[in-house]
Amino acid sequence: MKMTRVLAGVCLLGFALGACDKGEDQAKLDEAKREAATKVADAEREANEKKVAAERELAEAKTKADAARAEARSTLQKALAASDRKAADLKERAAKATGKLKLNAQAASAEYDKRRAVAERDLEGLNNASGDAWDTLKATAQKDVDAVKTALDSFDSTLSH
Repeated sequence: MKMTRVLAGVCLLGFALGACDKGEDQAKLDEAKREAATKVADAEREANEKKVAAERELAEAKTKADAARAEARSTLQKALAASDRKAADLKERAAKATGKLKLNAQAASAEYDKRRAVAERDLEGLNNASGDAWDTLKATAQKDVDAVKTALDSFDSTLSH
């Protein structure tokens, strides 16, 4: 009987020690889970902060690009408006011209009008374009505005002779 009691005591002691090991293992597991959850939460918070910062930078870049585009459109429109004023004056002078000068002035005026229409179409396109297409169209519009100025100078030269 003593043996049975000793054996029972050893078994109980073994179970108790096993339970303690299981309790310690469970505590370690719980601690690891908490640490993992904390790391995941920190990573998510950091990712969200980076996302917000990137969105803010994108919005700032878009605002700057929009302002630069508006300025470029305005500059091109001002150049065309100045050309239009000068062309109106030249057309009045051409109406008073006679003979060969009148024919040459009408041809120069038609060339100006043709170039002006192309430049106007490009400016309209700038209102709807974006990204690389906008940059390409802006370069084209600038070339067309320069062509308008050249046509206007030719028109002026024709009437000056």
